[in-house]
Amino acid sequence: MRILHTSDWHLGRSFGDHRLIDDQAQFLDWLVQVAKAEAVDLLVIAGDLYDRSVPPADAVELFHATLRRCSEAGIEVAAIAGNHDSAERVGSLDGLMLPGLLMRGGYRHASDVTVRHFSDGPLAIVALPFLDPAFAPTDLSPTGRATHETVLREAIGQAQNTVAAGVRTLAIAHAFVTGAEPSDSERTLAVGDAAMVSSSVFDGFDYVALGHLHRAQIVGGDERVRYCGAPLAYSFGETAQKEVVLIELDDDGDARSKPIPIDVGRRVATVRGTLEQLLGDRANLNDWVRVELTNEHPVADAHRRLRDHFPHLVEIVRCARPTAPANRLTASAVRERSTDELVRDFMQTVDSDVDPEDIELAVATLRRVERDAL
Repeated sequence: MRILHTSDWHLGRSFGDHRLIDDQAQFLDWLVQVAKAEAVDLLVIAGDLYDRSVPPADAVELFHATLRRCSEAGIEVAAIAGNHDSAERVGSLDGLMLPGLLMRGGYRHASDVTVRHFSDGPLAIVALPFLDPAFAPTDLSPTGRATHETVLREAIGQAQNTVAAGVRTLAIAHAFVTGAEPSDSERTLAVGDAAMVSSSVFDGFDYVALGHLHRAQIVGGDERVRYCGAPLAYSFGETAQKEVVLIELDDDGDARSKPIPIDVGRRVATVRGTLEQLLGDRANLNDWVRVELTNEHPVADAHRRLRDHFPHLVEIVRCARPTAPANRLTASAVRERSTDELVRDFMQTVDSDVDPEDIELAVATLRRVERDAL
């Protein structure tokens, strides 16, 4: 059988002030076409279906439309809630919408095993949504203090005890596995190491489809345990090629996986320089752009002036180090100087080419203000 592993869609997300729903729809069009072309039996979505627990209407419509398209193509779907999702909202769809749809959210069915039958035999699916240790029931935290690892290990142990011998197994989980590398755009699961999960938690499964980390990667050198990563770039650190993972799972449980590069969606780019340098360089009309401005002084209306050059501009960061004047005055020295002297020194420090007439105008204006205040 053939499984397509994807995760972290974050439907409804924005990048800066740009809504990403059109980019996400383009990716999902591509995904359905790939699933059909590769004759996929099961689509796995390993959490963070939406970007927030109450997603916008167009994000919900896009998700449901994608599920319907998969169903019409004869592709079954197994999806779990991630830490961005509402566990109740996701879990409520299980068994209600479409045949062949498995949806898991929260603790209610965390230890359940779903057996699906495909042309080459059965597959036991353990779908483990994000399990917040703060809400762990007593049967999944027998030792008292719950961590993400303890609740996952307990849920998986209960599930594996019910799997018949010789049946292929697939685990789907949304977790931060030790040794994997995060990106800038994930929300922290917990403070400190309470969020970390050892890869040994998933021992015994033929394939483990992970979600949460946005960087595609194999965990612990074992290609049967891997993150497919987010399908689109959600931060400027995500410069690596985006991908989904195709798994071929033999009837004896032998799993082979290969990445399929995603060829839709914008990449990210960071450009650096003064405003004049950037406007003089070649325009970037395609990528999401972060601008690092190196002008020594603030630039008025920089966003508007750069927007035509970078239509997908997300953020501007000032990176210039203000140079402190060599003759910095102490507080007592400031008190000893007249207001006129301080104004002249300040204006010449800000702009060494300032017009002397502008200096005198500022001094005269400040004098009038001081007189009026008396």
